[in-house]
Amino acid sequence: MKELTEVTMASTFDVDKPWKTDLAQRASQRREAVAKEIEAAVKKAPSFEDSLRLAAELMKKRFARFTAVTIYVADGEDLAVFASLERPAGPDRIGSGTGPLAEAAQGNVPVVIGNLHSSAPWTGIGLTTGSAMVAPVRTEAGLWAIVEIWSDFRDAFSPHDARVLGRIATALARKTPAA
Repeated sequence: MKELTEVTMASTFDVDKPWKTDLAQRASQRREAVAKEIEAAVKKAPSFEDSLRLAAELMKKRFARFTAVTIYVADGEDLAVFASLERPAGPDRIGSGTGPLAEAAQGNVPVVIGNLHSSAPWTGIGLTTGSAMVAPVRTEAGLWAIVEIWSDFRDAFSPHDARVLGRIATALARKTPAA
């Protein structure tokens, strides 16, 4: 009897689990569909401001892991909160040259911060736990906005999530007044 149990246990671990592959494929297809939906909505929006609001609302609605979505827009030398959906309390304005948001928005691609608890600068803008993903909305004229997504959970965002956010930021950049 003991041999039978050991064989059964070993075969359970050795068997390929196609359901995992199916779940990953469905999740990827869903992300792709949502990205296309948001890109189309941004393109159809009558203004840059409307496209920002719409993108934030759709991301919050379509992705359960997105606890909060905040959009900051460039306002002189600062970044000002333009739209915020369920974000913890934090400042309405932050410097565009310093701080964690400015640092995350230096490049052209989204940045994922897997554990905010181990990143002290994020405390100053109201995020002390979980994880964040930040994408700059850039045009030839420079930085126009920043999209910040926060999750209650550590390591909540995958490389696929970052690619989707990058696509949305690109769609928003095409919509800016300077584009």
